[in-house]
Parts: sequence; structure tokens; C-alpha cells
Amino acid sequence: MRISNRTRGLLLAGVAQIVLAGVAHAQEETTATASQLSLGKVVVSAGQEKVAIDTPQAVTTLDQDDIDNTQASTIGDLLSGIPGVSTMGGVGALGQGFNIRGMGTGLADSDSRILMQIDGTTKFFEQYRMGSFFSDPELYKRVEVLRGPASSTLYGAGALAGVVNFTSKDASDFLTGDDRFSVRLRGGFETNADAQFGSGVLALKPVENLDVLAMYTVRRSDEYKNGDGQIVPTSKAESDSYLLKTRYYIGGNKKHNLWASYQNWKNDSTQIYDQAEAFGTTPVHRITTDQTGVFGYENDFAGNPLLDLKAQVSYANTKVNQTDTTFLSGVIESEFSYKTLQGRVENVSEFKLPGDNVGFLTIGAQASKQERRNPRRTATGTNHGAATHPEGDMEKYGLFAQGEFVLGKLTLIPGARIDWTKLQPGLGVTTTQKVNDSAISPKIAAMYAINETFSVFGSIAHTVRMPVLDEIYSRTAAASTNYSLNLKPEESENYEIGGTLQFRNIFGQGDQANIKTTLFQNDVDNLIARGTATSAYFVNIGKARYKGIEVEAEYGARNIFARAAVSIIDGENRLNGQPLNTIPANTLNLTLGYVFPAQNLIVGWRAEITDDQDKVTAVSLRTPGYDVHNLFVTWKPQAGALAGLDVRVGVDNLFDRTFQRHLMSLDAEGRTFKLTLARTF
Repeated sequence: MRISNRTRGLLLAGVAQIVLAGVAHAQEETTATASQLSLGKVVVSAGQEKVAIDTPQAVTTLDQDDIDNTQASTIGDLLSGIPGVSTMGGVGALGQGFNIRGMGTGLADSDSRILMQIDGTTKFFEQYRMGSFFSDPELYKRVEVLRGPASSTLYGAGALAGVVNFTSKDASDFLTGDDRFSVRLRGGFETNADAQFGSGVLALKPVENLDVLAMYTVRRSDEYKNGDGQIVPTSKAESDSYLLKTRYYIGGNKKHNLWASYQNWKNDSTQIYDQAEAFGTTPVHRITTDQTGVFGYENDFAGNPLLDLKAQVSYANTKVNQTDTTFLSGVIESEFSYKTLQGRVENVSEFKLPGDNVGFLTIGAQASKQERRNPRRTATGTNHGAATHPEGDMEKYGLFAQGEFVLGKLTLIPGARIDWTKLQPGLGVTTTQKVNDSAISPKIAAMYAINETFSVFGSIAHTVRMPVLDEIYSRTAAASTNYSLNLKPEESENYEIGGTLQFRNIFGQGDQANIKTTLFQNDVDNLIARGTATSAYFVNIGKARYKGIEVEAEYGARNIFARAAVSIIDGENRLNGQPLNTIPANTLNLTLGYVFPAQNLIVGWRAEITDDQDKVTAVSLRTPGYDVHNLFVTWKPQAGALAGLDVRVGVDNLFDRTFQRHLMSLDAEGRTFKLTLARTF
């Protein structure tokens, strides 16, 4: 893995910041500010609950305070500081595309390598040259990003890059003590694009065992300007979303409950046809609607260690209605939709092992049926599907098991899942051939605590991603029959090793520092990619290798906290030695903050620093490195007329840089001032 001088500087800068933060604070009596340390946050999506630094996997958790601190207007803004994660594709109403460790694209060539979940429901959408995920960051209280394919065991075959889990807000987040009623109002604006947003939460407890939440969010934004003051076209964004959620506790037991949620996100605007690559610049009118509904049941059987059951059924539908497509001859309106019914059940058993050791076993099953539709209405009737957006149905079934055995200082996590897929072509596809696949994906992970300070971990995971409808039934021309019926599933062999360091009372009583380093290599056989004009639309290109290092370091004390995250990733086609064009730039994210406890005030600085990305197959794909600096202030007054108010102020792109993130086609936003106010009543 080649490391440039600038990248070496990124690594040194991250380490230096942590050390200097501690030295600068060495003279003061300290009390650890654990809430500011991300490696100390609890992880619930990687098996048994544990803090991130004790998880033998690269995982990042964002809690409610983290989400509020970002003052994010898109999901991409929310995830931008996580090592190994990049946002790509459209902005605002065009949805978000994601890249984890060099996998995933904004063109929907297969974002199925990343599993996106909302309250346990897998979200999936593919429309040519459009983002794949539509939602609002205000709806969520927790986001967990599990990097690497080991997450496939619990969540589904094909998570070659990782899993992103979103947990929506609950009424209990706003009801304290004997409260029966609570209202939270939150709103803010940005100066650059005259952006505004507002949200309202109503939380109720009409009877003792019932919680009810209703939430509405609205966003409006004009086109923004880059650092040179030039308007970035097609960057206007607006959306409306709402969330309804209820939970009933059976017999008053918090761990025995029924719950249901429904959320809806909608946008109606004129957009450029292709914002992902700026390939098609004709404007189109799009109405985008995203729906997710879940009904769940949880029961711990009054503390029975062998039974802790969770089950849910869900409905998801992402739909885009597209009109004013003058470049599509005769087409008046097109509809692109993915409607999915899903079910999932799992049970966790806890049992004692010899000595003081303990073990956990998770077993479960998943099933889903997805309908992909693309009716295109003309003056003479309706056509179904296009050459590059075929209609069809996909069924998926999976069985999984994962153990977790705590044997003194050693933790072992073996797991395996079996998956089956059935693909059936729909109207407009000129073949009736169905495609069935099956796969087994085993893994094993381990973590060993050498002492209270130093631990090592590693994992080996074999993961299979089976082709989706788009890859099997797309073709190069309407009259062509060169489908990709013989596509082989992608197979990943992923290896990770790493270590953690945890220090306490370094420069003063109660301070702490954490460091977690992960090295990974992911070899993918039968990688699926676009074919040529004379081949099938999708083909297997052979072998690809993704490798890299992620370093997370942090320091916290009574008045000061510092965080650094470094991500260095390489990728190549192992058949011809050429680089892969989906690899993000080497990146360092830094945060330094100071806490005024008496005033409940936090002030700080964030920086995003990247290397040049010239490891691409064409000069036109290169992007220069950049450094962007942001300031933030959080104030929660505890007394006086403003008591209870939550004030957050930010200045993004402080020096008004003009830059473009790698894998994005648009300039980033120039300097903008943000103000967000919130109050709970």
C-alpha cells in the first residue's frame, strides 16, 4: 500500500493532536468526559452490547448528541466524519449514495454491497444515475456503521462493504419520570443557501404502558455557492418527512413489548437528470416518496437466559415519479419503484461455561420479497421497464447463527449464514428465465485482552453477494437479448487484524485516552461491473483487492477532548494491476474541543484533510487534496430565562475553500454559518 508524504503527515498530525491536547491539559485537575469519546460508546448491532473499543470489528456509533452536533441537512453530512465512509452521488432531493472502504457507488451499479437499515428494515433502491437512500437525519436518535463484510452474518448476504443501521426516535426519549406529555421544537438555518429547517416532536403516554410519538420535519434550501462565490447548479433541495411510532409494554415489562413505526419522506422538485456524474444535464421533474413501516415484538420471557426473542415484519417502498423528460422520445411519465415485504425473527440464549465464563448464541431467519417496477406512460399506452431498468421480482431467504464466547481474556465470535435468492423477470423483459442462487457465508472473529491497557483482535470472513435484478436482466439495447443470466455471485475473503490501547490517569486524575487501529484486506472474486457495448450489460471482471488501515484516537478530560480518525485505502484490479476508480482519498478528520462545565458550554474545531487522489485510470478522474476547517459551539443554559434551551452554532468551511470531494461531481459548499435552536416542553 503506497503512502505519500502528505498521507504520512496526516497520520503524524492526528497523533500529534492527541498528545498535545493531553500535554496542554496536564496542569489541571481532570474528570473524564466520556460522552465526548466515540470509542467508549455502546454498540448494539455487532452481537452482545459492548463499547466500540472492545468490539473485534471497526464500528462507529453516533448517538443523539452526535447527530445534533453535526447540524446535518443530509444523511451524507451525518456520516462524513466516519473513517472509511464517503458520500457520493446526488445531493439533497436526489438521494444519497455511499461508499465504505472503496465499495459502493452513487450510480446504483451496485449499492447492494452496503446494507442500509431503518429500524431493522433493509432499504434498497436503484435508479440509473440517482442516489439510493432517502431520509432525514432529524428522524434518528442512533446510527451505527459496521465496516467490513463480517456484518453479513446478522444482517444479510452481500454486505461486502458493511452495514449502516438507523434507529428512529422513541417517545421514551422525551418523557422523563412521571411525564405524560412532552413537546420538542427544533429549527435552524444556514446562510450559504438560505437553508431552513424545522421539526416538531409530540411524545405522549396516554396510559401507563403505552408510549406514542409523532414527529414532522420540513427542509427548504436554495442552490448553494462554492468557495469562489459561484452558484452550484442543481443543488437546490427540499423535503418533508414525518414519523409515527408507538410501543406497548405488556404487563409493564419494558423488555416485553409490541411496537410499530411508520415514516414517510417526500420531495417534489425539478432536478438535473444525472447529478452523479454530470453526464446528462437536462432538467426533469421528480416526485420522490420513501416509506418504511415496521411492526415488532420483543420478549425476554421474564429474564429466562435461554429466551430473548425479537420478531418483526415490515414494508418498504421507495418510488420516483419522473416527468418532463424531453430527451426520452414519447415518454410522458415514468415511475421507478421498489416495494418490499420483509420478515425477521431471532433469539439470543445466554448460558454459563466452565469457570466464570459465559456464552451467547444468536439464531435467526429472514425473508423478503421485492417488486421492482418501471411503467413508462406514452400517448399510446404504457411500456414496462427499460433496457437499463428492467422490471422483476426478487425473493431472499436467510438462516443465520452467531456465537459469542467470553473465555477469560479471550472473546471468540464464530458465525455463519445460508442465503437463497430467486429472481424472476417482469413485463418488458424478453426472457422468461428465472435465476436462483444460494450461498454460505462463515466467519470467525476474536479479541484478546493482553492486559488492562492493550488488546489485539482479528477476523476472517467469507461473504457472498448474489446478483440483483438490475445486474441479471439489464441489457444494452431494447431489441437486444444479451442478458447477464450467467453472472456468478461475488465472493469476498476479508481479513482484519488490529489492536487497541486504553490509558487512564495519564496527565491528571480521571483523564483517558483510547486508540484503535484496524488493518484490512478484502479480496473479491467475480466482481460485477459494467460490460462493453458488445458484451452483456453486466459482467464478472475477475479479481479485485481492497486494503487499508483505519486509526481512531481520542483523549478526554474535564475540560478538553480531542479526536482523530485516519483512513487510508487502496484498491486494484488484480488481473491487470489497474487501480479501482471507487477508492476514496486518504483522509484525516480532527476534532478539538473545550468544555466550560459551569456554563454547560462547549466550543471546538473540526478539520477534514485529504490527500491527492491520483490512483485512478484516467486523468479526468483525479481530485486534488484539500483541508477544510469548521468551528462549533454548543450551549445548554441551566438557569435563568433561557434554561432548557439547546443552542448550537457552527461555521463550516471557515476559510471559504473551493474544493471537490473525490467521487463527487459537484463542488462542495463554501463558507456557511449555521444556527440551531431546540427546546423541550
